[in-house]
Amino acid sequence: MIKWTITSRHKPGMTTERFYYEWSVLHVALMLTNASTMRTFRRYTQHFAILGVPREVRLLPQHEMAWESFAEHWIDQPEDILPSIQNEDYLGRMRPHSFSDAAMELQLLAGETVFQREGFRSGGVKVIHTLKRPEGTTQDAFEAGWAGRHGPAVVSALGDKGLRKYVLDRPLRLESEQFKTSLFAHGKVGQYAGTEELWFDDLESAARMGTDPEVRAVLGASLASLVDVPRSHSMYVIERVVFDFVTDGEAMPRPAILDPSSAEARVSGGDWMVTAPALAGWPVPAETGER
Repeated sequence: MIKWTITSRHKPGMTTERFYYEWSVLHVALMLTNASTMRTFRRYTQHFAILGVPREVRLLPQHEMAWESFAEHWIDQPEDILPSIQNEDYLGRMRPHSFSDAAMELQLLAGETVFQREGFRSGGVKVIHTLKRPEGTTQDAFEAGWAGRHGPAVVSALGDKGLRKYVLDRPLRLESEQFKTSLFAHGKVGQYAGTEELWFDDLESAARMGTDPEVRAVLGASLASLVDVPRSHSMYVIERVVFDFVTDGEAMPRPAILDPSSAEARVSGGDWMVTAPALAGWPVPAETGER
């Protein structure tokens, strides 16, 4: 399973509050009733930025764009991205709903779980570090230091201080050309050497990375030896799992839109036709004409 991620923020003229409403309510409703989207994405999580986290708490700076959202779509293979955003039902249903800035960051990632507490369940407070490697450092050398030195340092420093899970996300090849005519045409692609996700019990535990002098000294030094700190960035977020069809212990039933006999599937197209009675909100089955 691989992850297609989109990091973004509200579009000009929109407030953060409105952006979160559009994304968490309207966008989700459109996704859950869009057949090609639900066939393609195996898991979808939204991450809402925790606003106002001070610089002294962060190990890495906030991005200059002050990103507000991090969306994570799980897919089986890279080729699944294009059908998910080019199918007719997507273009008709999803594309007209514009709520985010044209500027965004797109990544394709393969995750590796380094640490997971027994009984872990997704959701809640997370910190996402998006990492730039220093000039002159190869990707192979970066990943060797990341997994071999930095990862164990994180687990050692935070494993008994509220860390619930820790994942290293390695980048996969993603071409900007495939997004040329889509809503993601202005997104920046393939800028980073990796992303790490850290789940915590609460915000206080997450902040300990910066407020605990011992932890900050260890992890600050580890990051400084591994990444280009000024060009890397961090997000403190709340994770919300919208749907998940694949995770052990967390998987949920497939959505109604994929059942041809369901009202959701029939109202969205399927074997129903739009006739005069539908104007009153009552679609009519093509076969019987019954309401």
